[in-house]
Amino acid sequence: MENRINSGLSTQITIKVDSTTVGAIQRISITQSRDLHRWEEIGTEGVVEIHPKGAAKIDLAVDRIVFDGMRLPEAFARGFINLQSQRVPFDIHIIDQSEVSRSGDAMVHVFNNCWFRQYNPQFRSDSFIVSESAQIWCEYVTTTRNGVSAVFGGLRGIAYEYDTIERATDTRGQIGRYEKLDTGR
Repeated sequence: MENRINSGLSTQITIKVDSTTVGAIQRISITQSRDLHRWEEIGTEGVVEIHPKGAAKIDLAVDRIVFDGMRLPEAFARGFINLQSQRVPFDIHIIDQSEVSRSGDAMVHVFNNCWFRQYNPQFRSDSFIVSESAQIWCEYVTTTRNGVSAVFGGLRGIAYEYDTIERATDTRGQIGRYEKLDTGR
């Protein structure tokens, strides 16, 4: 094994909505969260079990400068500017070339069925650049490489805990060649 350091660079990331590349994004922040329930035992003051109490929630925060004469919703290939107009959800694709696997495939995160929750255009006297931000809610996210699970152990090839259901959920049921390699089938 080769000893080297590899880190992700933001210049190797492309953000698309459908086939449209979204430019001038200054920041996109992804928050995945879910509520948990802690079952406790009275008497021993111990925790018996922790388990999910609901579905995972996927939220995006986006900061973008007004560029190419397009407001933020327009840059996301939407035919409106004001949130009251949105009637159809959209998918956001983040293509990460900095996360290339042994086979050379990029990691692709797809945020599915997205809705603008908040849109904040800003007009400030202390800045010549007009910037905008948005909060976006998504129904679910998938992460793949060439249409199959993105998990391969990284460049170090570390062994990871394998669970068929977790991997299928991560790709929304697209079990492919990496699973076959992992199980020896």
